[in-house]
Amino acid sequence: MDFRSLRPLSDSSQLLLGGLILVAAYYIVNIAQKYQARNSLILQHNCKPPTKYPVWDPFFGIDVVYNAIGAIKRKTFINEKISHYNTYGNTHSSRLTTYPVISTIEPENIKTVLSTHFKDFVIGSPRRRAFGPVIANSVLVADGVEWEHARAFLKPSFARSQVGDLATLETHVKHLIDAIPTDGSTVDLAELFLRYTADVTTDFMFGESILSLPHPESFGGDLTDACRVGQLGAERRFRLGIFENLVPQGEFYRAVGKVHSYMETHVDKAIQQRRSQPEDAKDAGMDNGRHIFLNELVKMTDDRMILRDQLLGIFLVGRDTTAALLTNLFFVLAREPDIWKRLHEDIISLNGQKPTLEGVKGLKYLSSCLNESKYIPEPYTTRSNANLPSALRLYPIVQGNSRVATKDVILPTGGGEDGRSPVFVSAGTLVIFHFVALHKRKDLWGEDADDFRPERWEDEKA
Repeated sequence: MDFRSLRPLSDSSQLLLGGLILVAAYYIVNIAQKYQARNSLILQHNCKPPTKYPVWDPFFGIDVVYNAIGAIKRKTFINEKISHYNTYGNTHSSRLTTYPVISTIEPENIKTVLSTHFKDFVIGSPRRRAFGPVIANSVLVADGVEWEHARAFLKPSFARSQVGDLATLETHVKHLIDAIPTDGSTVDLAELFLRYTADVTTDFMFGESILSLPHPESFGGDLTDACRVGQLGAERRFRLGIFENLVPQGEFYRAVGKVHSYMETHVDKAIQQRRSQPEDAKDAGMDNGRHIFLNELVKMTDDRMILRDQLLGIFLVGRDTTAALLTNLFFVLAREPDIWKRLHEDIISLNGQKPTLEGVKGLKYLSSCLNESKYIPEPYTTRSNANLPSALRLYPIVQGNSRVATKDVILPTGGGEDGRSPVFVSAGTLVIFHFVALHKRKDLWGEDADDFRPERWEDEKA
């Protein structure tokens, strides 16, 4: 080829080519600097990679998604997760769609994510994208400054609300007892507990209950069913990741629409009620002597979407956590007659009187039974100070939790063949912790970790 026949580039072409070369050089230098900085960090802390969970698809982890969905359909998801930790170690790496993943059940690693370095981690787009259609503006999917504002927005309402109103609870407990058949027939307590907690939570939030226990055929029953469909759909969206829109979701969006419509009806009613009040009555926030949660929130904003999503987040938390605790506790007590007998003796100390809040707190063995069923050291509203996240011991309400690293971070343990070396976590990594496996570690809880033994909580060191 005769290069002498080539025409020189025009000025504009030379500028374009020069610009492209500069951009390419910038990215190459940036990548090299990042690699050098990360390598120095790894050497400085003597980090070693954790064991790898075998992933067939190294780019999108399609096999991981497929296996997880299959395990859920087989109802073996929890057992398979525990098996993964037993096989690949308490900390191991994998992939979930486009995210590199570190799975860990080491307490010090969880403490790093949720406490000592919690500002270096966020809820992240995987969870926001999955749960966004349900609770886009809720504190449950907020990060950073947005989370701080949401927490500050909700905290005063919790302080004023009557969460210890046992008279209101007494009404709904009677409805619960009345719903249990007395002819010896089989009853699904899990369903009744869900309706009970839905009735209590709506009464607490709106000053009026959906009364799904005494009237299961009413809209209240439809609402609880819609909540279940919406939550299951959001969880499936999380596991599908970037493939979430490749599956039909009509039922999911219809359920979400029904729940949103219910919440918006109460929000609109509260906003109109406040606007029609005289100025000297707008700070009361009370209804027949009771502090109503929604009325407290409306004092601070009349944004319908913020009010709706914050209320829905509180509703889902208040309904599901308590219902799961009651279900799990009675599931165990039905199989442990000796524990049931001792618990009965503890409650007899009330001498048939209606319990007070302080009286209930004084039932030590009851507290031990609840602790053995659940372990919740701090609510999500103080997660920056929590050493461990809200979870259950034997039967977790939430099987796992996750955060995405916003910068390069070092986890204190889990690397190397012995699993004791620090682990380097690059920015953008999804860190997942599974409480169901953490709370069955025999090196932490003893050889009887799989057993329901409330007495373990009678030792203050527990």
